Amino acid sequence: MGIAFRSNVFLPGALLFALLAGGCGGGMERIDQEVKALLAETSGAMGAREPAHGMDGSGMVGAPERDPTDERPPTMNPAAAELSFVAQVLPMNEEGQADAQEVIDRLESYSRTPAGAVRLDLPAALAYACAHSREYRFAEEEYVLSALRVLIERHQWGPRFFDDVSATVLGGGDEGMFDTALSLVNELRVTQRLPYGGEVSARALARATEDLHERVSGENVQSAEIILGADIPLLRGAGMAARENLIQAERSLVYAARDFERFRREFLFDVAREYLDLTVAQRRIANAEQSVASFQQVESQQKALLEAGRTTPFEADEATNRTLEAIDSLNTTRENYRLALDRFKVRLGMPVDVSLVVEADTIGVPTPKLGMEEAIYASMSFRLDLQNERDQVDDAERAVGVARNNLLGDLDLQASVSIPTDDDNARSGLDFEAGSASFQAGVTYGLALDREIERLSLRQSEINLERAHRDYDRFRDEVAIAVRGAVRGIDAALFSVQIQERNVEIALQRVAAIEADPARADIRQRTDAIGQLDSARNARDSARRDLEVAVLRYLLETGQLRVGPAGNIEPLRGMELGG
Repeated sequence: MGIAFRSNVFLPGALLFALLAGGCGGGMERIDQEVKALLAETSGAMGAREPAHGMDGSGMVGAPERDPTDERPPTMNPAAAELSFVAQVLPMNEEGQADAQEVIDRLESYSRTPAGAVRLDLPAALAYACAHSREYRFAEEEYVLSALRVLIERHQWGPRFFDDVSATVLGGGDEGMFDTALSLVNELRVTQRLPYGGEVSARALARATEDLHERVSGENVQSAEIILGADIPLLRGAGMAARENLIQAERSLVYAARDFERFRREFLFDVAREYLDLTVAQRRIANAEQSVASFQQVESQQKALLEAGRTTPFEADEATNRTLEAIDSLNTTRENYRLALDRFKVRLGMPVDVSLVVEADTIGVPTPKLGMEEAIYASMSFRLDLQNERDQVDDAERAVGVARNNLLGDLDLQASVSIPTDDDNARSGLDFEAGSASFQAGVTYGLALDREIERLSLRQSEINLERAHRDYDRFRDEVAIAVRGAVRGIDAALFSVQIQERNVEIALQRVAAIEADPARADIRQRTDAIGQLDSARNARDSARRDLEVAVLRYLLETGQLRVGPAGNIEPLRGMELGG
């Protein structure tokens, strides 16, 4: 049983449907381009950087190896009898004591740098982190998600096209005889929101009915109609309240841009601080190696004196024990460095099994001339997170206005115009009759009788506004406290560097005095001098690191830290970066 229509009234809708259905998969590239342009526009307006990674799905992982629909995922938990444990047997020397040298050699082998290890200085580490860090990528995606929410909301306010095609079979019986007909309806419509509330729409409605029982003599009808309509609120839901979602989405995108730029600065600070911690750990290892060499020298001297009968076995054993303690401390320092290095790899987004060598480096940021009032003024003006807090107070004020608008009555204006085809023609095609047009217009008013929920919502929004003011005041005070601490931290770090440099000089003088006349010092004094020199060097290196971190923190807290596209520190006017 075939169906043939001699009218092409359904062609536009069917064609549009085919185009939409065929183009669903091809719109993702356009969306990615729109997101990229929106991010560049928003970040560029504030002089910041948009995310460097593309959001085209290239970084998405493939399908998981496990079945995500499995209601009972397998668990790997073998019993104790299925697991094996091999105890380590320590080697023994000729005297039957544990041989420490083999253990020492094995521990030292862990610290050997393999060939082909990746070497990073501070700028390279920052650039690598911006390109591979998971934390950095998450921050970028949060920014991109905000842009997508804006595009979704903007689309709600643009022209939206819809096309619905429905087919219905109608049947009716008359004394055992059934008359069956097929009805097809194609509705093509476009809607557009109005700037201050309401919506206008245009619809093209086409109907066709064919009698399936009597193809030739049956009733076959085809008609079309154009309908223009408008629904406009005049009280509740009108004005700026109608645009609230769009306004908030646009403002939230600006907040997201600030958050992302603030994150980049904090991320640079964290990576630089961890990098400097690693360089200090390297110097601790070097200091510990020097201490081991000094203890070994004292041990050799004590053994020679013991063989010459000029010292006691106790002093020789004391020297040997201090050497072993120094070696143990060195191995502990090395292991702590290896653990910190692995954590640093995770921060950078580098595979943990990659061999990494951190090149000793400094930030090279000079110490700024400090002024407490100038620093606080800079933070109040430049801190992006503080600007977000301030603007969110405006959001809360706007929410109060929207809540008050919801207390109004409903006064809506409706109007529509319908232009049909010729009723006298069974197959009228697209021959519209303007003279047969009909229209209707009306106003509907809904009394504000039950507004209890709206009044409660208004009270909520007023309380939220008061809380927003307090949150902003609190955050502003916290920023001021952080800036004061950063300024004082630089002064304290400068003083500490001077003190620790002096302590190293004193420790070196003490060691030199003992070495000039070793007969005047016992073994305890000699080993204590070596230990104090090691501690003084470690404290000095830590103080130097603390000063660099304090300067970087000062720039971060005052909102003056600027990050380049590769994650590098962008020098301010008058700032000369150096080693």
